[in-house]
Amino acid sequence: MNEILQEQEKNYYMNMREFASGDFEAIVKTVRPMQMEQIKRRFECPGAISASASVERARKAELDPSAVEFDRVANHNRAVRRAKQNIRWLCKVMQADRLFTLTYRENQTDREQARADFTKFLRLVRSGWRGVVGVPGWQYVAVLEKQDRGAYHIHCAVKGWQRINFLRMAWYKALGFTGDERGENTPGAVNVTNPDKKRWGHTGRQWKVNKLAGYLTKYLAKTFDSSCSEKKRYWHVRDLKVPAKQRHWIGGASMPEAIKSAWSMLQLHTGINVDCQMWVSTSNDCFWVAGVSS
Repeated sequence: MNEILQEQEKNYYMNMREFASGDFEAIVKTVRPMQMEQIKRRFECPGAISASASVERARKAELDPSAVEFDRVANHNRAVRRAKQNIRWLCKVMQADRLFTLTYRENQTDREQARADFTKFLRLVRSGWRGVVGVPGWQYVAVLEKQDRGAYHIHCAVKGWQRINFLRMAWYKALGFTGDERGENTPGAVNVTNPDKKRWGHTGRQWKVNKLAGYLTKYLAKTFDSSCSEKKRYWHVRDLKVPAKQRHWIGGASMPEAIKSAWSMLQLHTGINVDCQMWVSTSNDCFWVAGVSS
């Protein structure tokens, strides 16, 4: 932090989220001159939306058609970042600590079919069948991954010990089989993924929630399809609610001064322990910190 270069004074604000588990995340950002009025309205009237950005995009497209393609790529990258962020938050809300993957034996390349199969799987898991007890209220965060050969498989983050044999039977049945198949007759698989010590810093069956979220979102960018809505890029149980954002105005300062002010605010709100993660952008206009309240 001491190595951050001194820079011209800018205006900063901080967004913070606190989770029921005690986890928190905060991000400090600069306010660009063109955003000043919009940001001010957000602090004065939460939820206010300005149409100036869309008007500016339309004007830019009219003057420079090539800007449309640039905006498309930029929007795609923003969507990927936003999805990764939301998945991380959802995993924290659920305190996910287990991960398994639903795969196909055949080369399943149809995204909508994968979604339909997963919907059937969820229904079977929650309700059970043929005397098998289901799991009402079963919680999950699921992400599609597209393999190099074009086939999809589904990563599921869950919390606590899972009845894998039951999940495996439900997956087979969701794919149109009886659920009792074995060996080469199985239509797919349910594979448990344990954290690797070298890559994810933990051994055993339980994941640390941040590492698990990182694994889920690692290949998210290549699975994104600009033709589908964001809701179809990852799925989660409806009762998982991300905590509301708390906004704090920092005002005019250099980046080191803004970080110092943000740190004081976080100490006041959360206590901040020493086991926290920090990241500063290379352009010194964004600071992110996450940890557990003390």
